[in-house]
Amino acid sequence: MEHTFNNIGHAPGNGYSNKGIPPPFLGMDARSAKLFMVVVLVVIFILSFISLSILPPSTFPVGRVVSIKSGMSLGEVSALFKKESIIRSRVAFEACVTLLDGDHNVVAEDYAFREPVSTCVVAERVVKGISGIPATRVTIPEGFSNREIAAVLKKNLQEFNEKVFLSRAQKKEGYLFPDTYFLKSITSAQDAIKLMEENFEKKIISIRPLISASGHSLQDIVIMASIIEKEALIDEDRGVISGILWKRIEIGMPLQVDAPFLYLLKKTSAELTQDDLKINSRYNTYINKGLPAGPIGNPGIAALRAAATPKDSPYLYYLSDNNGVMHYAKDFEEHKRNKAKYLSKIEY
Repeated sequence: MEHTFNNIGHAPGNGYSNKGIPPPFLGMDARSAKLFMVVVLVVIFILSFISLSILPPSTFPVGRVVSIKSGMSLGEVSALFKKESIIRSRVAFEACVTLLDGDHNVVAEDYAFREPVSTCVVAERVVKGISGIPATRVTIPEGFSNREIAAVLKKNLQEFNEKVFLSRAQKKEGYLFPDTYFLKSITSAQDAIKLMEENFEKKIISIRPLISASGHSLQDIVIMASIIEKEALIDEDRGVISGILWKRIEIGMPLQVDAPFLYLLKKTSAELTQDDLKINSRYNTYINKGLPAGPIGNPGIAALRAAATPKDSPYLYYLSDNNGVMHYAKDFEEHKRNKAKYLSKIEY
């Protein structure tokens, strides 16, 4: 009998009694076993649903730009992404965003996807503001007019509308801050204007006390700075020229600067004629006293600072030779001698 019992205990395929582990459902009644199976099936169903929910839709819009506008709620974003076939399930998307950011914050931005990605990756992108649209480095030189800025943007941004930019920026000359920007190819004219205007407001903060102390309005400082930007090439000259030009205004003398003609007629000093100097325009600083009608370009911070803090000097005239070196004069006779010496080939 003992031999028979041992044979049973080592019967092939029966590992449960050998290890003290009961076979499945051993000791379960039929109801418990059925409940166990239901739970397993429910868990499998839930996991399958979650897995399916976070997979990208078959119609995922590769390359299409979708914009989250400022102030949009998480619900509005999930509805937008569902409509655009970026996600399968709004619930899954909102759950992913909540897990990544408990405050449900999404970054207002333009988004594009190079390939289909899961709902969780989409959620991560909008929480972190990862646009997916490459940015182009665009540099706007100091003193560029709106017209020149539009040409630079058109050259660098394939979808940029130059005409719309010039139309909407018409009254913003002088306030589009020249700087290096990183812009997307889809940047609109309005967005570019807004970006440069906001940059102007940020940069001007540091010199607002100087502007207030100058006794001049911001508009007058911007106009003067736009002239200084064209008339002087280095900081050392900017302050002196600022002082000379403000002095001319104070004594009732016309500014007599050529820079506005480049803005008005697209001509350089060397190309100006006597007839040009007589043109009837509020930008003609030879026949009108005071500042021209408006800025003739968009000045940088150095020119703005110089306009607000003119340097006192005994000079009333200046000219720049062919090498860009400035020569100052206390009176018109000295100025004529400088012209003969340094600009003998140029007629005035």
